[in-house]
Amino acid sequence: MAATLKTERRLRPLADRRGMSAYRVDLPAYHADCDANYLRLCKLLPELASREHWRYRMPHGALEVAVLERSRYTTEVRLRAREERADNAAGGRWLAPPPITVRLYHDARMAEVVAIDGRGPLGGIGIDCPYPNPRMERADERQQANRFLGEWLGHCLANGRTEFELVLDGRRI
Repeated sequence: MAATLKTERRLRPLADRRGMSAYRVDLPAYHADCDANYLRLCKLLPELASREHWRYRMPHGALEVAVLERSRYTTEVRLRAREERADNAAGGRWLAPPPITVRLYHDARMAEVVAIDGRGPLGGIGIDCPYPNPRMERADERQQANRFLGEWLGHCLANGRTEFELVLDGRRI
């Protein structure tokens, strides 16, 4: 009997054992983050249906966006920050975020982070995963990743300058 109680106590989620409430997904906030990220990406990626690559110059580097996959209702893109090594005497180095893979759902007008640094899916075990786990992911990993994407896209919209080639009479200008 005592062994059964010990086993039962060990298997219960840690939040229940400490008297705290278990993590619950805040679905309206999550959807709001995904909606806002879709709108931010639409501003950064003009002509999404026809172009494959975009590049924006940032204060300490560049943002490169490439289309990975297209289908009727979704587009998957990879955002990658590149550090431009210049004279670092004027300031510190820019810490580039890892490559982020984002899936845009055009019918729902939402964008969701599906992988960071090639590791995905985020929160693959689900919200009931024990912590610590082999990937050291928390229950709200997806929500954190989408919030980070929103902050990063906001920074890019505020500080990024598009790079493009101007060709006139066959000459690059």
